[in-house]
Amino acid sequence: MTVECIFCSTQCMNYSCPDCDRMTRSQKFGRLLQVLERCSESIVYHDEIVNAVQRIRRMESIMSPLEFRPYGVFDDRIHGVDLIAKEYLEKASADAQHLIPVDVDADGNGLYLSVILLMNDSRLTASELRVRTIIELVINEAFYSNMYMHRAGLIDIAIKAICKNHTYSGLYEICALCSVLKCNIRSVYPEIDFTAGMAVMNSIFTPIPPIVANYEVAILWSNVWKEMHVRAANNNLWSPNHFVPLLAPNQQYGFDHNNQLLLSNVKTPEKKTFKNNAVAQIRMPEFECSSNRRVRSDINIESARTKPTSPNAIEQAQADTEEEHEN
Repeated sequence: MTVECIFCSTQCMNYSCPDCDRMTRSQKFGRLLQVLERCSESIVYHDEIVNAVQRIRRMESIMSPLEFRPYGVFDDRIHGVDLIAKEYLEKASADAQHLIPVDVDADGNGLYLSVILLMNDSRLTASELRVRTIIELVINEAFYSNMYMHRAGLIDIAIKAICKNHTYSGLYEICALCSVLKCNIRSVYPEIDFTAGMAVMNSIFTPIPPIVANYEVAILWSNVWKEMHVRAANNNLWSPNHFVPLLAPNQQYGFDHNNQLLLSNVKTPEKKTFKNNAVAQIRMPEFECSSNRRVRSDINIESARTKPTSPNAIEQAQADTEEEHEN
């Protein structure tokens, strides 16, 4: 039985004809992302994307799980400091300010380029990570929608946006990458125009069970411009449009022989719960806001920092919200 080559549409045996199979790994994922982008432009884009994902998953030669063993410490021989991101980090949670924001290209793929820098694997591309993120969101769509839709918007709209290369990432992508990489991701968000509904941005996200994370990395929501310039161009509002990885400055944590941070040596801040009545759309960088964004909510933002955000924690937060509404 023959099937259509996903790259060139000729009939073949394994979803990739002999000619297309000669492409490099990076070329294949670049072409696959183009396929997904075309699917996203269809009127029935969701069905088209799901169908393409089903075909891509059958390509065993390139879809084996990734081996993610990230760097944990800053090395000035190979890393550069993002000075603008450093200013934003100074406005983030105090227990993250000792970390160093590392410079990565600001082309809309900042989240994926941050992972590549942490992984230090020249074979890995932003296109591959974007494709794998789309696949993870599609195959576990119900889970991610149930857990995060009230904070990150409709998941089908998010998946459609992710299919376009160089599109700025958001909460769904961070959560999906945890499972793709089998790694915890600490999301660090500057406390600029910060509201109670955005407290989830300062969380530690975990893979979907039963995946067990062996490492933990930190990612900062940043902007390519300084705060004053962002406000000048955006009606005095600030929003992120870039991600950078955060690395430890020295050997204060436990590392293996490859300078990789061991999760067992990471001290997670005390877990504290928070109750959230304000629902903020945080899929894209333009957040909903009140008439005075500089005023903090009555919620204690400090208590919401860096709490592990597992499915159980999300469900508990939702239950707390419903309880408050009832009262």
